[in-house]
Amino acid sequence: MSRAQGGARIDGQPTRAKLRTRASAYRHDGGFAATRACLWYGAPVSHDAAKALSARTGDTILGNKEAWTRRMFELATQMRADGGPVYDLSLGNPSLEPPALWRETIRELLVDEAPGMHRYMSNAGYPEVRAFIAKREARRFDQPFEASDVTMTVGAAGALNVVLRSVADPGDEIIVPAPYFSEYDHYAANASVRLVPVATGPDFALDPETVRAALTPRTRIVLLNSPNNPTGAIYDAASLDATAELLRAHRSERPVFVVEDSPYRDLVHDGSEVPAMMGRYENSLYITSHSKDLGLAGERIGYLLISPQATGRELLSRAFGFSNRVLGFVNAPALMQRALPLVLGHPEGRVEVEVYARNCRRMAEGLSALGYHLPPVRAGFFLFPRLPDSLRALGTAEASSDVALTEKLRAQRCVVVPGTAFGVPDHLRLSMCVDDAAIDGALAAFAAVGS
Repeated sequence: MSRAQGGARIDGQPTRAKLRTRASAYRHDGGFAATRACLWYGAPVSHDAAKALSARTGDTILGNKEAWTRRMFELATQMRADGGPVYDLSLGNPSLEPPALWRETIRELLVDEAPGMHRYMSNAGYPEVRAFIAKREARRFDQPFEASDVTMTVGAAGALNVVLRSVADPGDEIIVPAPYFSEYDHYAANASVRLVPVATGPDFALDPETVRAALTPRTRIVLLNSPNNPTGAIYDAASLDATAELLRAHRSERPVFVVEDSPYRDLVHDGSEVPAMMGRYENSLYITSHSKDLGLAGERIGYLLISPQATGRELLSRAFGFSNRVLGFVNAPALMQRALPLVLGHPEGRVEVEVYARNCRRMAEGLSALGYHLPPVRAGFFLFPRLPDSLRALGTAEASSDVALTEKLRAQRCVVVPGTAFGVPDHLRLSMCVDDAAIDGALAAFAAVGS
């Protein structure tokens, strides 16, 4: 398969390994020109010290296989130590503060505390909060959810790990369209399952045929992230319909679940609805968080929703509560749970999406003028531009072009994440939850490295 304009490239089955080892240029000594110069690796580690780690964790940390996004974020933090400006576009760390309504709600809950407010509750969450979420999402998806279909979780990341612990066996496969959120690799490793990246179409559209081609008897989950991180793409209704049909036709002894990871669903720039598999496909699981739409990334509050038509609906509910506990989450934060029904659904109960939309438009216009290609971003706060041909020539046998450009931008004090981290080289991911000064500095850095 050749690269479609703006799409992901996967040239046949051998490149599954290529995608799964996406950051190979970064993992090997000499793969990144700044490996020794940058401080983000920390001090050298002795053989004896390395024995303190498990083999799996040691392989990840000492083999330089940690998430690029977090390491670039830490690099930016270290660069600030000299007092100079840093144009940090690395991490999707919401720059907008939570809405005033949220702060007022938290104050009221703490001033007028009910007895037992901070004690344990059901591992799946407070019954009244789960009932509120079920009713709210029933309106959104036109599905007869019950409170038992909802499990309150420690963010969307916690929810995805709960799902994997509950339904996947070692050796099972998760199909995911590329580019994809880089932490999925580690979540899959947690459950000893295989992540199987598949190509997307033009402008990163979902391609049902690549999903079909990747299905095997070990396929357990199709993981869809729409609106997408890192591209901002929204998978359309037609592609979801086609995917639902091919999954129904797939012969398997066990159900294949579609997991929708959708924390950006309420950050659509024009306010339009996002098509969903929930209601289209019976074995759908929906996960989300309020890290982005309420600006609460550090508070870790999200939830997991089971389709009323799902196979084993009642057992899934029990399993998700159990996995929430034994994975060490125990339950979602009590105070955050209690606040949600008092905030969600109010017009003032979310951040101002237009701020992120405006940042995306401004940066996209500047990059387009420099020769970068990127489709219109419809949601969230990330851009995923493809490098101009002249900069794609920076690639070598040791480092892909996006990794090489990341180093050039670092020298200009602009910190970005190479597309290699998301399974698609020759691109960069840029976070637009930043202030105007960061955008100004970043655009100047991009101009300085050429086009």
